[in-house]
Amino acid sequence: MLKKEGKITNTVIENMLSWCHSGFHVYLCDRIFSDDQASLGNLARYIIRACFSQERMVYIPAEDSHDGTAKVVYTSKDRKSRKTFNAMDWLARLVSL
Repeated sequence: MLKKEGKITNTVIENMLSWCHSGFHVYLCDRIFSDDQASLGNLARYIIRACFSQERMVYIPAEDSHDGTAKVVYTSKDRKSRKTFNAMDWLARLVSL
């Protein structure tokens, strides 16, 4: 329909069809009114929820590391994979989430 109306081109259509979804999405639900204390409380708890699990994170100080660099080891939720980050890279990821 948009192509027929001249609003988009074949290049735009091909670009959109090749797009790989990042997993990010926005949940559009019912509006929360300022006097709805229960919904506001639920929203506040969700907003302050950490984006990672501290229980799955292990900090290795530089003096305990084999190469003298502080590290963070993070285990996946299903415990099947583990990633090791330089501590500064880990911090960079946290602030960019």
